[in-house]
Amino acid sequence: MPTISFKPTGTGNPRREEFGLLQMLLDAPVSSGSDLAELAAERVGVDVIDRLAEYGLKADELSFIIPRRTLTHRRHQQERLSTEESDKAIRLARIVAQATAAFGNRDKAMGWLRSAQKRFNGRSALEMASTEHGSRQVEEAIVQLDEGYFA
Repeated sequence: MPTISFKPTGTGNPRREEFGLLQMLLDAPVSSGSDLAELAAERVGVDVIDRLAEYGLKADELSFIIPRRTLTHRRHQQERLSTEESDKAIRLARIVAQATAAFGNRDKAMGWLRSAQKRFNGRSALEMASTEHGSRQVEEAIVQLDEGYFA
């Protein structure tokens, strides 16, 4: 499998870079939150898990989306993720894209996403992202970092 490498466009527009990476991770055109909601309702293919893994996420960081055994079954049956699983995968892809755009670098973003954060009671942003409410806190932290606040 080739490794996914996202290089910021250098446009200085983190939002554009975020959506570019999000489109690549989801393999779908995305320009708004409405597109993401529609994509979740339509259910994404299991290959989104592969693209997230190729980008650098580890199996245990992806396991909240779909259990490994269920993923194997879906692959064998050539089924798409459920709406709930699709929503989780999109949520994680969105956070990864936001962090990468904010930090301007995949390695820095992944380092921050994996490190324990005081603001998350010692949990990492990736651990927080496993729930909707936790992911909202992570997104808020990324926006604050991008705007110059310390997390």
